[in-house]
Amino acid sequence: MALVPLLVAAIAFGAVTVFASDEPELSGTTVQLPTSSWKPGQGGDDALIQGVLRMDDDYCVYLESGQDQVYAVWPAGWRATRDGELLTIYNGDLEVVARDGDAISTGGGFVPVATYEGEPCLPESGDVAAVQGDVTVTQ
Repeated sequence: MALVPLLVAAIAFGAVTVFASDEPELSGTTVQLPTSSWKPGQGGDDALIQGVLRMDDDYCVYLESGQDQVYAVWPAGWRATRDGELLTIYNGDLEVVARDGDAISTGGGFVPVATYEGEPCLPESGDVAAVQGDVTVTQ
C-alpha cells in the first residue's frame, strides 16, 4: 500500500520536471543586473529615460546619455547576459529587449541610489534610473 503514494509522487515529480524545463535557455555569461520589485502593469513614474545600452569594464549595465553614464534599475525578473562583449537584456519572459549599442527609450523615474541598497552594479552615490515602463529600441 505504501508503494502507491510513492509511485504517484514520483510521477508528479516527473511531470513537474518536464513542464519546468520549457523555460528558454539564455546564451552567454550571466551579467549582474540590478532589479527592483516593480513589474510591468503596475503604476510608476513617467520621466523619460533614454540612452544607448552599454556595459562597463566590470560588466555592469548602463545607459550612455551624451557624456554621462546613467545606471539603471530594471524591472523584477529581468536578466542580462554577455557573449564576449555583446550584452543582451531580457524581460521577465526571457524575451530579448535590447542589445549592446541599441538606443532605448522608456519611462520611469530618477531616485537616489540608496533606494536600491544591496543591488549589484550601482554607483556609490547619486541617482539611478528606475525603469518602470516598456523599453523601446529607437535605433
